[in-house]
Amino acid sequence: MKANNFQEHDLSPPESSTETDRDIQPAERLQESEVVTDTEVITIPENSVHKKHPLWQYIFSVIFILAIGAIVFKQLQNSPQTSEIKSEKQSEQLSEIKSEIKSEETARLPVKVTRVKSQLIQRFVFGNGRVGAAKGKHLTFETSGTITYIKKVNGRELREGDSVKAGELLAKVDDRRLRADLAQSQARTAEAQTQRVTAQANVSQAAAVLEQAKADVIGTQADLRSAKDAYRLAQSEYKRRSELFQSGAISASDVDVYQNKAEDASAKVQAAMAQVSAAESKVKSAEGQLKSAQSQLDSTRATIASAKAGQTRSVVTLEDTTITAPFDGIVAHLNIREGDYWTPQRVRITGDYQSVVESVPIILIKPDVYDVWMKLPAFDGVSVKTNQKAYVVSDQQMSTASTHGISESQLFSLAKATGKVFSVSPSITPGERAVEVRVRLNTGVKTLRDGERVSVWIAVEENPSALAVPPHAIVYRDQKPFVFVVDEQEKIVKKRQVTEGIRGMSLREIKSGIYAGEFVVIEGGNRLVNGTPIEVVDGGK
Repeated sequence: MKANNFQEHDLSPPESSTETDRDIQPAERLQESEVVTDTEVITIPENSVHKKHPLWQYIFSVIFILAIGAIVFKQLQNSPQTSEIKSEKQSEQLSEIKSEIKSEETARLPVKVTRVKSQLIQRFVFGNGRVGAAKGKHLTFETSGTITYIKKVNGRELREGDSVKAGELLAKVDDRRLRADLAQSQARTAEAQTQRVTAQANVSQAAAVLEQAKADVIGTQADLRSAKDAYRLAQSEYKRRSELFQSGAISASDVDVYQNKAEDASAKVQAAMAQVSAAESKVKSAEGQLKSAQSQLDSTRATIASAKAGQTRSVVTLEDTTITAPFDGIVAHLNIREGDYWTPQRVRITGDYQSVVESVPIILIKPDVYDVWMKLPAFDGVSVKTNQKAYVVSDQQMSTASTHGISESQLFSLAKATGKVFSVSPSITPGERAVEVRVRLNTGVKTLRDGERVSVWIAVEENPSALAVPPHAIVYRDQKPFVFVVDEQEKIVKKRQVTEGIRGMSLREIKSGIYAGEFVVIEGGNRLVNGTPIEVVDGGK
């Protein structure tokens, strides 16, 4: 067994704690501590200046130091001759351990923060669209022919960008054949009108004949009634004279006279009846003539209508040979020249819009009001309403911004024009499953051109005084949103559950859980828990 190395030490009790502290200098504490037992000497390395490590390394270091301290304490207890020195050593070790733990506890994590403030936040839907004049017209010839005229401006032919007035003749094709057709249609109309005049005269004459025949019928019927009355009187006188003759009061010759009168009256009745029949026949004949004349008149009316329709058709066809400005505007596209042969089949109504633009003879626009036509996915279209604010960005600027992302402030600065939603289609296109939206521009119109492709952002929801934070300030634990709020006095963070609202481009609305003026962590939050000490390295102003 080895000799006890502690026998040479002074084992008398120390005079005071001050002397003990004086014996053990701080420099000695930074050296390796040696504890001598009756078996061997154990060397305990002391930790030097600590660097920042993950929390688990700190915990492991504390446990390791505590374990070493326990071993040292136990070995010192086994040496009764050195109890006082053992106590001093143990106190030193415990003091060092507590110092280590305290330094670990006071280590603070660096974070970046931002102040919560009330500000405008908007939710946008995005889509691409085409700029076009709100009032425009595709002007074309509806008939074939050689183009014989194009409007002259200062001695030259019409060009794109030239202004025109409503009613001005801009172009026309050869119309000689159509003018001949129009003259022929006009002649047919005139002939039909002459026939109508003759037919109308025939109808009037037939109507007069009918009226006279009807009057004759009335006259003959009156004569018939008179004849019948005379016949009844003569027949009565004849009967009475016959009775007188039978009684011998008169002679036979007197009876014969009244018999002759009765026979004459009967003959007159027969004659009157014949006249009535003849008059009625004349009425029927006159009615037939009137009907025939009326049919001729109706026929001439139909002929006139047909002739006028042909004349109108000729006029319309003749108008189709010309292009006239429907309103004051500017020529946006001109695809014809004098001498070209035009046919309506040249217009390509299928395919993309560019094909139409390149095939229509003239496109006229009124450049004072512009719209943007766009299509949005159905799930975005349901949020769009009329009068919502819209921001228009050129494709070139949009591609640059998309490379680095875009925020609300960048959007406002990049917007070449602004406007409002003018109309929203109530239906969904069957092929694209999209909603057609039309935006009417009210600022920046002069910075855009007809047909230009642009990107449009529509603010479908907004809150002008929302408490908003950057999206990365929100952390999710168990699918619930939280933020870490800085306690400026204790320099720690407090985890708070929040209620999210509008999701903007670079901000998120917080409806509850935080207050204006507080600081929230925007970087470093993934390492934090409730109560973690922190050091603000940026944004704490």
